[in-house]
Amino acid sequence: MAKEKVSIDFRARGEAREYAGRLAVPVLLALALVAVLAYAALTYGREFFFSRLLASTFFIAGMIIGAVILLIIFRLYVRWRFLNRVVARSLKASEKNLPGIYRLAGQAAARLGMEAPGVYVMQDPEINAYAMGLRRKIVVLNTGLIDAAGEDELAFILGHELAHVKYGWSVPLRILGITIPVPLIAGSQAREYTCDRGGLLASRRLEPALRALAKLALGKALAEKIDVNQLYTSKKEADEDRISRLSEALATHPPIRDRVLQLRQFYGSDLYRQLQQDH
Repeated sequence: MAKEKVSIDFRARGEAREYAGRLAVPVLLALALVAVLAYAALTYGREFFFSRLLASTFFIAGMIIGAVILLIIFRLYVRWRFLNRVVARSLKASEKNLPGIYRLAGQAAARLGMEAPGVYVMQDPEINAYAMGLRRKIVVLNTGLIDAAGEDELAFILGHELAHVKYGWSVPLRILGITIPVPLIAGSQAREYTCDRGGLLASRRLEPALRALAKLALGKALAEKIDVNQLYTSKKEADEDRISRLSEALATHPPIRDRVLQLRQFYGSDLYRQLQQDH
């Protein structure tokens, strides 16, 4: 498949800010605990603080840290088992097996300035695709998605998942002037906008990209009955359909309507035109 030649960056704005906001609550809780310990030390004296309160705090903190470590190990184990299950039940696209998908993946990767990972196809009626793996990353396409999507729509989905691989499972946060990659342990809506940009750069056609999003929301039959060119053409129209801003803010994925609006804005941007011309 295509080798990485030119590094391009199409990351959506606000990814680091959004993720920092998601981490704000646990950080504030930790600061509150430090404040309580400091108050106890000043109020009740060093003897009480070190003999009772601090010892109890260390015990509780140790239990919490141990539970978190066990949870992380368990999640890694579950993902490893799931990865093995996927690979065992799927077929890898190659020049001989599923050459059409292999060609689309190579083309999408070249347009995103990266090397394509392995692309696997698994029998599953759900219209879905995902990227997974830590050291060795892969993209998995369900047969339900392949059956429902046209070639340009599939190119968009492949570009979306390849963008997940390109930017990995971390968010670059700038702390005290130093950029630190913080593990992506919670969902990032801005990352989904970034990956949708990758999908559009891979397919280079807005209408199939919008239809692919519609099929993810409605399924093939209903999505093909609507005019996606008239789907959420303004922010006002999208705002009228909002139900709960809090629920949407806490969700791991943004609503389809917001993804449609973001795609339209990116499609009309100077950045998109520049990246399309360069690749």
